[in-house]
Amino acid sequence: MIAMSPGITISKTPTGVPPIVGVTTGIAAFVGAAAQGPTDRAILVQNWSDCATQFGDLDPSSHLGYAVSHFFANGGQQAYIVRLPADGNGTAAVMAAAHLLNAVPTVNLLAVPGEADPDTIAQLQAYCVGRRAFLIVDSASDGTFATLRNGPDSKLTGANAINCAFYFPWITAGDPKQNLNRPFPPSGFVAGIYAATDARRGVWLAPAGQEATVIGGLDVAVHVTDADSSVLNAHAINCIRQFPLLGITVWGARTLAGNDEAASDWKYVPVRRLALYIEASVYAGTQWAIFEPNGQRLWSQLNLNISAFMQALFAQGALQGATPTQAYFVQCDARNNPPSSVDQGIVNITIGFAPIRPAEFVLIQIQQMAGQNGGNGPTPR
Repeated sequence: MIAMSPGITISKTPTGVPPIVGVTTGIAAFVGAAAQGPTDRAILVQNWSDCATQFGDLDPSSHLGYAVSHFFANGGQQAYIVRLPADGNGTAAVMAAAHLLNAVPTVNLLAVPGEADPDTIAQLQAYCVGRRAFLIVDSASDGTFATLRNGPDSKLTGANAINCAFYFPWITAGDPKQNLNRPFPPSGFVAGIYAATDARRGVWLAPAGQEATVIGGLDVAVHVTDADSSVLNAHAINCIRQFPLLGITVWGARTLAGNDEAASDWKYVPVRRLALYIEASVYAGTQWAIFEPNGQRLWSQLNLNISAFMQALFAQGALQGATPTQAYFVQCDARNNPPSSVDQGIVNITIGFAPIRPAEFVLIQIQQMAGQNGGNGPTPR
């Protein structure tokens, strides 16, 4: 209590620890060539008109503008654009442009439309792991079931494949600049569907299935059958399919670590993206702890703070389990903060959660009763 003048005092009451607020998801970044615009920084755009003003109209010689327009048409709200230099090409140029995103506070999704070079993609994967972002990868424009039936290039399925998903085939859509229909890389459409799914249902839901129909697509470059899809899906390739009633639909939600044989914990896109969401949100929401005394009081505050955030996710249906104890746990105490860590100024927090996994296959068993005469008919089983 502070006395300001006779009869007037100001009382200061501790406000407590600020709650953790989930980071915004569905913010995409696109890297590619454009007719105009800066090449030394990433520019935020919030609709296609904004992008065209900054970087020029659609350019048939580049996939960038088309992908950004597909992103917004399919539900995207915010995108950062990184324009490659006029003479820029190859892995080095793409990575030097991509690193301009380091100055951007939040990017969840990254796409380099039409990029299919395994070496470039492998480096982009590593970048996304370090940035807590998720890479959306296009198949090659001439990809077929035959070229992919044994899985994507092995350079794409290493340790960094957990923050990446691969989509096949390209999508045929209208090109207003040339007044014709032609194939486009799927990453722009898919990134928009990711963003729309996040906004409508949450980052923990798969951006696939009947609610993941492609807006603006007319056909797919390669028609994938049920049998083809089963083979490719087992190799962590997400198919885009044309269905009579649904239309063009994203029909897969696996990361590039999702090969059946790998049995990865990060097999599914929504599971991995939920983990990234939790990690980014908790990291941003606990910055207040940096200069606090590293001891039991701080650990208790962090446990309460993070548990409240996880409880909110549980209440929204983001986690499995009938009770909170079945859905998540938070540990920050002497067990995972030994004296050696405390002496280094490190606070260790362990979070476990039970994610909701996509139901890839729904099995239906049908039993037909035959030869029943009289009585009350067959007994249901």
